[in-house]
Amino acid sequence: MGFSYFIVAAVLSASCSLEPPELTQPLYRVAVIDRFYPGDESFASEEDKDMDGWLNGMVDLDRDRKREPLYHGDIVSLLASAPQVAVTPYPLTPGQPAQAEILRQLAEVRKHVFWGEPIDAVVLSWESSTLISAFEKPLRSENVESYKAVVRSWAEHDPVWSLSYRIIRLMEDLAETGVQVYTIAGNGGRGMVNTYSFADGVVTVGAVEEELGDFIADNELVDTHDQAAYFFRLVLDVTGAPVGYDVDGDDCADVPVTCLTGYSPERTDYPTRPWPPLKGSSFAAPMALRRHLLGDQSHRCSGT
Repeated sequence: MGFSYFIVAAVLSASCSLEPPELTQPLYRVAVIDRFYPGDESFASEEDKDMDGWLNGMVDLDRDRKREPLYHGDIVSLLASAPQVAVTPYPLTPGQPAQAEILRQLAEVRKHVFWGEPIDAVVLSWESSTLISAFEKPLRSENVESYKAVVRSWAEHDPVWSLSYRIIRLMEDLAETGVQVYTIAGNGGRGMVNTYSFADGVVTVGAVEEELGDFIADNELVDTHDQAAYFFRLVLDVTGAPVGYDVDGDDCADVPVTCLTGYSPERTDYPTRPWPPLKGSSFAAPMALRRHLLGDQSHRCSGT
């Protein structure tokens, strides 16, 4: 991909943009390696688009039984972005093995950093998890090199673990250059560990919500915790007309109604609080990075 900065996956269709308002000169530039909505033009038919949406879309906000064009990476990017933060998507190629694509895009980011492109941070909200008992229970941060050695030994005989180990090494390479690399605790629960968290210099993010403890991993290698559950809420303008959906509680229309599959200019009966919420350490990591970069100014806009 050519290297140019834009916000989130800026245009999902001809009428839909997820760009935060009032962007002038971003203070920070963040690379997100993930699966993104590929654009309406990528599908041969509406049936193909709907099927792909059910496989990869995250939410059906307008209750039309079609998921919105918001894939995992689009949501991660929404949570990472702000007027001061420019997000560059590094998309995983549809239909290709995810770990091989993650490795490819990490190498692309490293190449761009080597060329001197201003990349301040990387978010990798993916996991390569296994049982903690494969290493040591409980895990100890001082023994992480021995854990990596175990993964390296697996990599000698297993192509999947070979990819995981190479990903760990690339994450370390980026962290050594000063790029902030954020990954996730993983969603396997208390007995699991994301082996990406073995990478030196990488920040691993878990859930701040204690009630998610049976779902989201939390161990000695988790560096910080942040919000992992998000409820969409309908935002209205001063006339009471629907503007879009707020995902992070700042009263901004993060997802405009024009992005919804069931949008029409005449429609006003959008659900006020769609269910179920989003939850996962995948969504804690971008928010943790945004708060780290911006502190109290970590909102996406100034309100609607």
